[in-house]
Amino acid sequence: MPLALSVVLLGFVVSDAAAQPAPCWSLLQSKFGPEIKRSVDEANPCEKMPGGFDHKDHFDVTAFDLCTAPNGVIINAQASLACKSGHGILQASVSGKLDASVTLDIGACRITDSHIAISGDVGKYLGELGQMQEVARAFAQKKISEICGPAH
Repeated sequence: MPLALSVVLLGFVVSDAAAQPAPCWSLLQSKFGPEIKRSVDEANPCEKMPGGFDHKDHFDVTAFDLCTAPNGVIINAQASLACKSGHGILQASVSGKLDASVTLDIGACRITDSHIAISGDVGKYLGELGQMQEVARAFAQKKISEICGPAH
């Protein structure tokens, strides 16, 4: 087979493999689902919300998937969030959707990449805090280090 044809065929195989999504498994549908849901129920991401929206109305995880990837494991999560003000009779609320992706090097017990996006009014208010990506990544790394244990 001519070299040029081999290179073209290899290019198609590589681009086709890159286009294929990583295999994923829903952790919400696994035996860990109830614990994940319990942890989410206990969490209050509204506590530090500016503008007085410091009370959680709801925080529902709609997807929490574990995916294999060439450079580690990827955790993708989606959730909806609504926060409300807790001041007297007049209460206001803000809501939004969370879309997060974290890539882990399991052997090193370390986050190698992360991205979090929050839409809606919640995203607007949290965006005003600045450094949201860094704070979220530091929090996630702390939790992952706790799971890995003291050896890491």
